[in-house]
Amino acid sequence: MTEPPLAGIGRSLSGFAPLVASAVRLRWWLCLVGALEAGLMRSPQTFDSAAFAEAGGQILRGHPAQVYSTSFMQGGPLELLATWALFPFCHQHQAAYQAWHTGDWLGLRLVGGAVLTGGMMLLVRHLRKLHGLPTSPATELAAGVALLFLALPNRFWAGGHLAQLGAPLFWIFATSLLIRGHSGKAAVLIGLSTAWEPWGLLPAGLLLAERHPQRLVRACALFAVAAVGPYLPFVATGHFAMFELRWVVVHDTPYGQLFPHQDQFGWAPRLLQGFGAGLAGCAAARALGRRRDLVWLGPLAVVLVRLLLDPLDMEYYWQPVIILVVVGIGLLHEQCSPTRLFLTLALLAPPTIQLHRAYPWPNTGYQLLIALALLIALIHRIRRSAGGPDHLVAGHLEPGHHPVDLPLGGEHGGHRPVARQLGESGLRRPHQTDP
Repeated sequence: MTEPPLAGIGRSLSGFAPLVASAVRLRWWLCLVGALEAGLMRSPQTFDSAAFAEAGGQILRGHPAQVYSTSFMQGGPLELLATWALFPFCHQHQAAYQAWHTGDWLGLRLVGGAVLTGGMMLLVRHLRKLHGLPTSPATELAAGVALLFLALPNRFWAGGHLAQLGAPLFWIFATSLLIRGHSGKAAVLIGLSTAWEPWGLLPAGLLLAERHPQRLVRACALFAVAAVGPYLPFVATGHFAMFELRWVVVHDTPYGQLFPHQDQFGWAPRLLQGFGAGLAGCAAARALGRRRDLVWLGPLAVVLVRLLLDPLDMEYYWQPVIILVVVGIGLLHEQCSPTRLFLTLALLAPPTIQLHRAYPWPNTGYQLLIALALLIALIHRIRRSAGGPDHLVAGHLEPGHHPVDLPLGGEHGGHRPVARQLGESGLRRPHQTDP
């Protein structure tokens, strides 16, 4: 009989079983922690969120010609409408509201922090169910702790760009559909990601996980229609200046280091950046096929290359990285090797270091290169599994996995089941190692 890979680690930690049991039972209290984390944020509402909310109101009032009449507006229609839903009142667009912690602004942050924390834990549960993994309160707890450790409830409000949350969620659901054989639906969802912000289209290369030529062509056509469609009503007004914007080059970025004398850039470097990120998606799709790990590793490869090639350096750009790594932690299971566990958890380090106020080097390239190295090592480890790139069957466990006696499954109050969560048991039948 083959011992589950993490069983040895679990036995060495079995003394912590009572503590883990209590933490698992109380995991939903993390929502309160998320609320407090968001509520204690000291920064005011961002100018962008106020402008986006006002533009969303213009859409609802039937004035599409005003929305993109200046190049400032880079948010997509879905982002503008979603921001308006959070800030629908005129007083929320004023300088006084942006500068001070008014009661409704504080209440909104508290509720948002709780919903974001609980929602991510429920997302992990949903993805595990979709992809043949048993319900695991322990991994829900781990995902929630990772989310709070990286301060996402705080960063979500401080960033002011809902696309940083909405687009990666669309990507996760799209890749989930893709590896279950629904390439057409996945293509539509990736295309609609552009309605958050134009960079939402970057994971289109992941559609190469669809190996059937005719279905792939159909998916690409659906993607193109879904990506362009949300902007057509605004283009038709004749007042569409989105592509006229020029950004300031941040010289601490890799791009700024390569072009030290360039102070501004337009959409040409953006196209090159998108091409590089798209190639990363293609490579991830070819390497992982329809393995369930494509759900988070595919979009993560895309967003890391996007950040590496970006002439700008904004803290909120890292939010998709945080979301995707949290999902990856939530998809860990008993058959993961210690190497895979280490590489997955190590992906928490780059955003933690880069976003820490005491980090002495503002250049994002160092941490992004480390994250890419970890990602490549993790993909290589996963590819060494017994099955081929398309070995995952939708709705079933991978070969050799069994839905009973899994240490990370089930919710019980006693110490013995939590000891099984730590790998103390579950040795009644042979298991196939999943790296």
